[in-house]
Amino acid sequence: MDDTLAGAGSGDAPHGAAPLPAAAPLLAAPLRVALDSAAPGGDSARASIDWEAVHEKLSQRAEALEATFAGRGPWADAMLARRAEELAETPHLDDQERIGTAMLVARGAETLYGLELRHLGHIVPMPRLARVPGAPPAVLGVIAVAGRVMRLFDLDRLCNGPAARGAAGSAEADQPGYAIVLRTGAGPGSIRPAALRLREVERVADVAVPHASVPAEAGPLVRAITADRMAILDMAALLDVVTS
Repeated sequence: MDDTLAGAGSGDAPHGAAPLPAAAPLLAAPLRVALDSAAPGGDSARASIDWEAVHEKLSQRAEALEATFAGRGPWADAMLARRAEELAETPHLDDQERIGTAMLVARGAETLYGLELRHLGHIVPMPRLARVPGAPPAVLGVIAVAGRVMRLFDLDRLCNGPAARGAAGSAEADQPGYAIVLRTGAGPGSIRPAALRLREVERVADVAVPHASVPAEAGPLVRAITADRMAILDMAALLDVVTS
């Protein structure tokens, strides 16, 4: 075999001759095309992006977000309408029963009472008592609270229960406990003030008032009796009695 041909076949250039050009550049262009076509999307995907549409969509979203934080737009309108409906809706009786009524829980000689908090003005330790001759048995005398003179009633006697020790005809020292001033108003047109004497003031609590009928012996001032034997007072009837 000719040495020149043999050298060309083996890739070696003849002595003193310029080397043959490499074959890689001949394959570079077709390889690049093949790789580009095999890539997902390729040049066609990049060329198909509508950047103007993308910017417009981003601008619309920014405007919608700004309107939401400013209290405008359909989302904000719907929220405000829903809130208005909630405020206008009358509370259901079931919700009121579940929450209960705010009451002062206090104890007499033997009975635990529940008095609606909204009808009470002051709660003070038993003040100095001035007796009134010929007063009904339920009236212990008169006291002064916050500059107002008022009659003090024994709640046990009003409810036909056993009176506290020393509730009638005894010295002031025999009258421990608290005076609970009822909220009867103030001013020339208000009804006469009154207070109730109770032995102990235990707590303020939300009490669920039962609907069961009350035994007749409980008296007209008791509207309900709870499972723990607490007498819930009818505050309207009680105010009528003590202010008449």
